[in-house]
Amino acid sequence: MMRLLLSCLLLTPSLLPAAQTLPEPLTLEVALQQAARADHFEILLAEAEREQRQAEADAVAAERGLTLDLEGRWRKVGLSDNSPLTDDDDSLAGLYLRKPLYDFGRSAAAEATAAQKLELSELQRRWRIQQRQLKIVELYYQVLDADNEYLRHNEELAIGFIRYDRMRENRELGLASDIEVEEKLAAYELIRQNRYRSENRQRLTRQLLAEALGYPDSPPDELAVPDIDVDRPLPEPDVLTLKALENSLRMRIGQKRVDISRHAIRQAEKADSPSLDAELEVARHFRENSPRDDWRASVYFELPLYAGSAADARVRVARAQHRRALAELQRERSRLRIEVLELWQALRQSRLRLQGALAAQEYRDLYLDRSRADYELEFKSDLGDAMVQFSDARWKVWRARFDFDLAWRKLEALVGQPLQSLTGETGEPRPGGDNG
Repeated sequence: MMRLLLSCLLLTPSLLPAAQTLPEPLTLEVALQQAARADHFEILLAEAEREQRQAEADAVAAERGLTLDLEGRWRKVGLSDNSPLTDDDDSLAGLYLRKPLYDFGRSAAAEATAAQKLELSELQRRWRIQQRQLKIVELYYQVLDADNEYLRHNEELAIGFIRYDRMRENRELGLASDIEVEEKLAAYELIRQNRYRSENRQRLTRQLLAEALGYPDSPPDELAVPDIDVDRPLPEPDVLTLKALENSLRMRIGQKRVDISRHAIRQAEKADSPSLDAELEVARHFRENSPRDDWRASVYFELPLYAGSAADARVRVARAQHRRALAELQRERSRLRIEVLELWQALRQSRLRLQGALAAQEYRDLYLDRSRADYELEFKSDLGDAMVQFSDARWKVWRARFDFDLAWRKLEALVGQPLQSLTGETGEPRPGGDNG
């Protein structure tokens, strides 16, 4: 029986071919290094947006620069009999040098808005990398979780088959009925479905991780289990919330949108401002005996007097967008406060779950040892159940550790700095104390 059990556990085919690009075993540190890969489509999208904002800012700044144009025309005219001119060639070639001198704040407002949008794109790029890091951690732990789940179901499958096969032998000896055999077969088929589902989950989680890392053609086969310290001191939620409101990228992005909307109001107010431009013209006229100037220097002043309700509508739209940005910032503050508290509670709960899971694992380990001893002494033993229960307890221990580390990283992302830098007298006592 033990030989058959060990054979079922060891004859597990490799899920995927060895990765050709990522190292084996893949570590979490190496996986996180892929979050900022320049060739990943999410980073390419962020970089394209940043380049677009940079180009828009450059275009706005260029509107105040010098422009040099070459203008010309080729024209023939029909002269009347009474015309004093004798040349019918009225062609012209000229160079025009233009420079805006002053627009009473219109271009400055546009440049300020463009600069704020550029800063927003950089914050969004950093936020996207941060979210990719959290997603990679989550997917990494999903792979490890799927592996542990598969091992548990694989043990159940081996034990289920042994029980079914034993019941068939008993039926042949007249010690069991057909209904008992069918009962064991139905239980075995259910276990087999669970094992197949966990095997599929192994493959799917690896492919999801490979896609997130940017290696879709080489999913990782083996992942190293990181060393997770769950005894790190945890600051109080009020401290975490205050720091999150100050440093969170989400808050900075929301505030930047408010700043953009404020500059947009000024830009709308300055849209119809007066303008003062200078122009230098150097021309060559091809008609002889024509009273034309060879060059001209001009200063143009434009003062809009009436534009209907268009100007007022632009300002009202900008102010409405500003009020919306303020409201969205307040909503984001509310969400952040709730998320910080939820993650803080999730960390404490994960610690309690881990303590319970470790106690259960210790019990199952001792129970498994006793079952082995009983089996070796040829006593009646539930060795198979003991093995499955121990694997289940071990699985729950790792799930608690994974959940703790993921919640810790999410909370650090919200706070904008390592949580350990905030610990001190405000830190929570370590597990194992009176408040553990």
